[in-house]
Amino acid sequence: MQETDLRQEKKYCSHLGWALTLTMVFAFVWQLALLVLSYAGRLLADPATYSLLALVGYYLPALPLSYWLCRRMPVPEKARRPLSARLLGRWFVIGIGLMWVGSLVGSWLNDLVYQVAHLETVDLVTETFNEMPMSVVLLGACILGPLCEELLFRGLLAGRLARYGQKPAAFVSALLFGLYHANLSQFFYAFLLGLLLAYAYFYTGRLKTSVILHMLFNCYGSFVVFLLPEDGLLPVLYGLSWPVLTIVGAVLLVRGRTRQAWAHGPCEPFMWTVFGNVGMTVAVILCFVQTAMMYVF
Repeated sequence: MQETDLRQEKKYCSHLGWALTLTMVFAFVWQLALLVLSYAGRLLADPATYSLLALVGYYLPALPLSYWLCRRMPVPEKARRPLSARLLGRWFVIGIGLMWVGSLVGSWLNDLVYQVAHLETVDLVTETFNEMPMSVVLLGACILGPLCEELLFRGLLAGRLARYGQKPAAFVSALLFGLYHANLSQFFYAFLLGLLLAYAYFYTGRLKTSVILHMLFNCYGSFVVFLLPEDGLLPVLYGLSWPVLTIVGAVLLVRGRTRQAWAHGPCEPFMWTVFGNVGMTVAVILCFVQTAMMYVF
């Protein structure tokens, strides 16, 4: 490993933190602006257009600026391995299991928080998606959303943090990915999926791998529901598919644990270097503030 200049490394990581902070600030300002324009009657009344803009519109200015902020941070070379349908299917099954387990834990804790606070239990994520038109869920949540999130969390954060090793990079980017969702219902499965998506990105050396997987996960978790009839056999089979795929995914994960390929980075993985700076501190605090606001308001 090369000799580490801790002051320079902290600057690099601080820029990553500011990039994430910038994205969250843009999201807040963008949605506030859409709300004001909507009330002022200067925005299209079409709910699909409004929902799509609110869901992913802020990424358009945020992502280029985020990459510009981190332009001087070196990006380690990644191994290039072919992506096969079998490998993609394996990761998909494992990911569905991680989603299901994480969502169960998150939903339980979410309900617990509401009970402790003596508030009526609300699943804001489910309610939000139920109010969205099918076209918005498909285009925004299943295509554009995963693409933008992978550019930010895997392409920018994990890709540059890999200089401290791919395992620490996967952990940190997954943790920030979970916190970024700003609610307990999604935190745990977002964190677990973040680990898997980072591994898939590092393993193949291609961002398109994690993008495709992310799209598949979101489609299976949200869009497929729109295609099912209200009653009959298909909704039952869909519901059963989650625990079944979880069991299969657990077997695949355990059997493949010894074949995992994580590369070391050129620098020592000091977690204090990653989080002990102004940019990352502000980003983490802002994530917690957003989460608290979800329950207060």
